[in-house]
Amino acid sequence: MSSSSPISSSTTPFAASAISGHLDTRTAATEVAGDLYDHLGDTCDLAMLFGSFHHRAAFAEAAQIIRQTLSPRTMLGVTAESVLGVDQELEGRAGLSVIGLRLPGAGLHPWSYRAEEDAAVLKDRQAMRQHIGHSDDLRTVIMLADPFSTPITRLLPAVTGCGDPGQPVGVVGGMSSGASQPGHNLLVLDDQVPTSGAVGVTIAGPVQIDIIVSQGCRPIGNPLVITKCKGNVIFQLGGGKALKALGEQTNLLDEDERGLLSGGLLIGTVINEYKERFGRGDFLVRNILGFDKQHEAIAVGDLPRPGQTIQFHVRDAATAHEDLQLLLDGQQLKDPPLGALLFTCNGRGKKLFNEENHDVQTIRDRLGEVPMAGFFAAGEIGPIGDRSFLHGHTLSLALFRAQSA
Repeated sequence: MSSSSPISSSTTPFAASAISGHLDTRTAATEVAGDLYDHLGDTCDLAMLFGSFHHRAAFAEAAQIIRQTLSPRTMLGVTAESVLGVDQELEGRAGLSVIGLRLPGAGLHPWSYRAEEDAAVLKDRQAMRQHIGHSDDLRTVIMLADPFSTPITRLLPAVTGCGDPGQPVGVVGGMSSGASQPGHNLLVLDDQVPTSGAVGVTIAGPVQIDIIVSQGCRPIGNPLVITKCKGNVIFQLGGGKALKALGEQTNLLDEDERGLLSGGLLIGTVINEYKERFGRGDFLVRNILGFDKQHEAIAVGDLPRPGQTIQFHVRDAATAHEDLQLLLDGQQLKDPPLGALLFTCNGRGKKLFNEENHDVQTIRDRLGEVPMAGFFAAGEIGPIGDRSFLHGHTLSLALFRAQSA
């Protein structure tokens, strides 16, 4: 099974994507490489390869076939639990998905990170700038990482923070999935296929890259200020016991909203405290890990600080669908994208929506038959406000457009 995107002129920025569900890795790679060559020829600047864990044994050969066919300037890839591309999400099935992008004039700086070799750059802003190839016309960084061997909570802030003052570096990508132990995930960086660390490409120059991050949540109740916390435990909200404050907030909900609490309660921390009002997109959403009834406290998957504003959130299929639709509204005001990279949580898909191809079809319904590739990640990377974070249960979408004249 293989499909790809339409033909376009070779004189303009262009993208093509292809996906194969063939069980044999070499056959799948030959299929997608042939499809892309029919549309791109050998004028591919950036190729991104995503393979389900079924293809792990021969993933290096798949990468070689695609590189030999397309001759991309830079190639990144990763293995995953499941992959997606064109108009399909191949959940729980063998899948090989590729997108090739022609980006005339764009600067591409491939890089990798290995904890045992590159730890020093985490503490040296100038060294990190040089490591990722920072430039004045930087557009974004794409990063793929192995969760077992990458200190992502230090690497991601170091990459984001190496930009110019007041201009954090935008990062999009995801964590490899599908393996239950170290050394079983595979990454691709040109002719290398490492089993640990992170790979990335820094993109600069005449290309526009818009990133939307759909956390699939909506706030409930009212904003509250953290007045006492320690570590990841919140003891007081608005001067009162945290659990009591939570109870007061849930009492404000109508019957339908209370029904959503059974799907899990989350907590969102305001990114920009200077805003007068807060709504969707203003919060970094994290899980609530548990409750301490003795101290009436709440444990969260973050390290909150006194003075931060939080608001409780809920998530369900309808809310996640609505959140993505709202974010796509703004993208419809712009020119159609030439290509897209989609990093979605392995907890979305059929597990959340009880239907196949939800995210891919929603994007195509709103933005047209955009060439697309990506994977179901064990953690998604994307910006909220002006900083990039590692998320869960989230969709992170990078849309490539030709730069406006």
